[in-house]
Amino acid sequence: MSKSTSQNRAYLAGFIYTLLGAAGFSAKAILAKLCYRYGIGGFATLTLRMLFALPLYVVIFAWFFRTQEQSTQKAFRKDWLLISAVGLFGYYLAGWFDFVGLEYISAGFERLLLFLYPTLVLLISLVWLKQRAGKREILALAITYVGIGISYLNEMGNVGHKAHIGAVYIVGAAITYAIYLVATEKLSYKYSPLVFTSFAIIISALAIAAHAFVAGERLVGYPPIVYILCAAMAIFCTVIPSLMIAQGIALIGSNRAAILSALGPVVTIYLAYVFLGEDITLPQTIGTLGVLAGVALLTVKPQKTADTL
Repeated sequence: MSKSTSQNRAYLAGFIYTLLGAAGFSAKAILAKLCYRYGIGGFATLTLRMLFALPLYVVIFAWFFRTQEQSTQKAFRKDWLLISAVGLFGYYLAGWFDFVGLEYISAGFERLLLFLYPTLVLLISLVWLKQRAGKREILALAITYVGIGISYLNEMGNVGHKAHIGAVYIVGAAITYAIYLVATEKLSYKYSPLVFTSFAIIISALAIAAHAFVAGERLVGYPPIVYILCAAMAIFCTVIPSLMIAQGIALIGSNRAAILSALGPVVTIYLAYVFLGEDITLPQTIGTLGVLAGVALLTVKPQKTADTL
């Protein structure tokens, strides 16, 4: 097999992994919405999802941590408390806000609002890290937020003033996840992405479980379909997609992975139409295209040389 053929196969595998991972993450909102039809709340759904995912991430962490060099393992033992703290932003707070917000707005609009996190990373970097925005970044922000405005007006027409409540929660999720990304930028490069992410999720899952216990959240007594959906959410919309995205980035790079991940909101809107009966309107389509264009302009870095597959 020639080197070129091997590279092409690696690229193809990377594209498939990334596409399937993005689709898996996108289906999370659909399964959550289906759970809500059986009387379970957002935080209880999140708790069950994380409890089902927890043992799988423990295995992933233990397996990949063993493959790290001794010096890396030693450094991780020093950083674990800091990783835990920032991980709570990315998976505890963001997950909490996300699942509660989903109780008020459509799955398609939820995914679109969550997809704002790259723009929020930029805004946080401008304020916190004192970075300067170029013309490309300013244009990307303008296009993105015009698209969100159009989508928001469309959502208000569908669900009324509940759109305000849901939007606040989901934007809160996007903000906390953006804080997580900014805070971990200097930490995560030291370790395998699977080691870093799985540990952050383990800590967050334990925090969510403790929160549910203290708050007296009801986790039992629901129809069996609720637990099946939550288990499916944990496996097919959390664990497997995280592995696929990590592998996809390793094979095709973060730039190409960012392009493919932009399909996530589109997949969610289509799945919501099929499984939840949510309408696909012209304003929603225009707003979605605006958000995708703005985020793509912001996250996809121009190539200095042409790349061909």
